[in-house]
Amino acid sequence: MTSTDANAPEQDAAQQASAARWALVTARDIMRKNVVTVNYATPLSEVERRLSDHRIGGAPVTDESGHIIGVVSLKDLIERYAENAESHPRRGPGFFHLSTEEMQDEDFDTFEVPDEAEETAGDIMTGEVFSIPADAGLKQIAGQMVKHRVHRLLVAEGGKYIGLVSTMEILDSLSS
Repeated sequence: MTSTDANAPEQDAAQQASAARWALVTARDIMRKNVVTVNYATPLSEVERRLSDHRIGGAPVTDESGHIIGVVSLKDLIERYAENAESHPRRGPGFFHLSTEEMQDEDFDTFEVPDEAEETAGDIMTGEVFSIPADAGLKQIAGQMVKHRVHRLLVAEGGKYIGLVSTMEILDSLSS
């Protein structure tokens, strides 16, 4: 019997204990409570900035009254830009910068900032919102993500959304 064979029962017991521990973890345990949302009228450049600033891959989209009506993700942005390059926000350096040295005083009276033709979160969001109960286990969470082919699920309790679980929360919980 080799030393590896002698350790096999201990390794099996450790794996079983780890599996049992993970079986008890719920969405409530790993969910993100401070969920970043964007309004449906938010321009895509602002959506990009918010996702980048918060280091997230997507966010729920809300209507005027704050109700979640969809989800917008980096994938949605990439797909829109790939199908229509004109929808990409105009963000060149100095786009709205004016050099007062180059303009005459009378030019200020007639100068108009061009209307933004930028699309909004509501234009590209995914209208389906998928959720799981707060007491859902990791297996159920993963199963719903696979079933719906999504990377984030809202966590529901008592008819309200109380958080969000994304693939990152699952990975973070498994790595600790």
